[in-house]
Amino acid sequence: MNFSSPLFLFAFLPLTLAVYRIVGDRWRPAVFTAASLFFCLWAGPLLFPVILLSTGVNFFLGKSIQKQQDMGLNPRRLLTGGIAFNIFLMLGFKFLVAYGPAWIMEFNSIYPEMILARLEPYVLKSISLPVGISFYSFQAVAYLLDIAAARVPAENNLLYFTEYMTAFPRITAGPITRYRDQIQQLGHRPFDVHLAGIGVNRFIIGLAKKTIIADRLSLMVDRGVFDQALPNLSTPSAWLVLVCYTLQIYFDFSGYSDMAIGLGMIFGLKFPENFNHPYTAASITEFWRRWHMTLSGWFREVVFFPLERKRASGSRWLNTYTNILIVFFLTGLWHGVTVNFLIWGVLHGMVICLENSPVGLFLRRVPFFLRNAGTLLVVMAAWVFFRSNSPAFAFAFLQNLVGLNPEGITTPYSVLPPMTASLWITLGLGLAFSFPVYGWLKARFAWMDAKSQTWGQAVLSLILLTVCLIFVAGSTFQPYIYGNF
Repeated sequence: MNFSSPLFLFAFLPLTLAVYRIVGDRWRPAVFTAASLFFCLWAGPLLFPVILLSTGVNFFLGKSIQKQQDMGLNPRRLLTGGIAFNIFLMLGFKFLVAYGPAWIMEFNSIYPEMILARLEPYVLKSISLPVGISFYSFQAVAYLLDIAAARVPAENNLLYFTEYMTAFPRITAGPITRYRDQIQQLGHRPFDVHLAGIGVNRFIIGLAKKTIIADRLSLMVDRGVFDQALPNLSTPSAWLVLVCYTLQIYFDFSGYSDMAIGLGMIFGLKFPENFNHPYTAASITEFWRRWHMTLSGWFREVVFFPLERKRASGSRWLNTYTNILIVFFLTGLWHGVTVNFLIWGVLHGMVICLENSPVGLFLRRVPFFLRNAGTLLVVMAAWVFFRSNSPAFAFAFLQNLVGLNPEGITTPYSVLPPMTASLWITLGLGLAFSFPVYGWLKARFAWMDAKSQTWGQAVLSLILLTVCLIFVAGSTFQPYIYGNF
C-alpha cells in the first residue's frame, strides 16, 4: 500500500487516525499495531508471515539473551545465532529473487517431466522480496546487539515489540530506527495535537516530492531506457536520463522518508532524520553523512567501529582502508546480491579511501564548487551501476555519457518520451529543491509573527496537498525505489 495511493490517503489513513484518536491512551498501541499488521498483510502475501516470524524469533531471542546475562552467563552463542538468523533471512530472500527464476527455469529444462515444470508460471510469479525485509532485519540485529551490550533491557511486552517491528510508517523503506531511541515512545502515549500538525506538514512535503517530482521524472528513466539490452543514446540524451534518475531516486526516497517521519509524528512517534541535502556534499564522505543517514549510521556503529577496535588491538590484516571497503561492500550487498550493487558500493568505498589518504589533504584545498561538482560526478557515475540491469549495460551507458558509443551518437531522443514543458519545469524544481531552498524560503518570512506564519504555512500546505492529489488522480502507480530493498 503506497502512501501516495488513493487507498491509503482516503481510506486506510483517515480510518486508522479516527480510531486512534477516539480510543484512550491505553488502547492506542493496540490500535496502531493492528493497523500496522493490516498494512503488512495488504502489502503482500510474503511480508506478513515473514515479519511475524522475525518478530516472534527476535522477541524470544531478546528475552533469552537478557535471561543469560541476568544469570551471569555469556550470551555470545545466542547473539551470534540471532544475528545469523536475521542476516540469512534477508540474504536468502534476496538470492531467491535475484537468481531463483533462472535456477527454476534451468531445472525445468533439464527435468521437464517434473511437476515443477507445469507449475513454473505460478512459481515465478510468486517469487518476490518481502517488503521492508532489509530494514526490519537491521533493526532486529541492532536490538539484539543493544541488549547484549546492556544498553537496553529486553522488551517484555510482545505488543510493544510488535509495534516497534511492524510500525507501518517505516515498514516499507525505513528510516532504520534503534530500539533504544524508541523505547520511551512505545506503549501509552497521549495524542499530541501540535506534534500531529507538524507531522501533517512533513507528510505533505514528502508527498509533493514523490508525486510532483519523482514520479514525473520517472517518465524519462523507466520507459525505454533501462529495459533495453544495451543503451543506444546520444551523449545529451544519456546525460538527461542520468540527471533525471539522480533527482528521481533522491526525491523518491527522501519523499518517502518525509512521509514516514510525518506519519510517525501524527501517531506520536519520532523517527530519525534520513536525509540532509546530500547533493550539496563536497566529498563522498560527506555525502554519506547526508544520504540514508540511518543506514550509514548503522554500518558505522555495528560494523566499522568494531573493526577499527580490532585493528587497534593488533589485527594485522585490518586497516582503516580495508574496513571502509568491507563496510561499503556490505552496503552494496544490503541493497542487492547482484554484481551491479556490489560495484556501486565498492566504488563509493574506494573514493572514501582516496579521500582519507594523503591525496585527501590536497582535495580539501580545492574550492568548494569544484569539490561539489566532482562529488556529484562520482555519485552520478555510481548511480549508473545502481540502476542498470547488468555491468555491461552500465559500462555501455558510461560510454554514451562521454560519446564513445558510435551508434548512440546518431540516436538523439528516439527511445525517450518528448521533453514537454511540464517535464522541464519538473526538472527545474528538482534541481532547485535539491538545495536547502525550503529553509531559505522560511527565513524570508521570519519578519511575520508566529500566528501569521502558522496560518500562512497551513494555507500553503493545503494548496500543495491539492496539487499532489491532482497528480495522484492523474497518474499511474509508481512504487518506491527503496521499497525493493
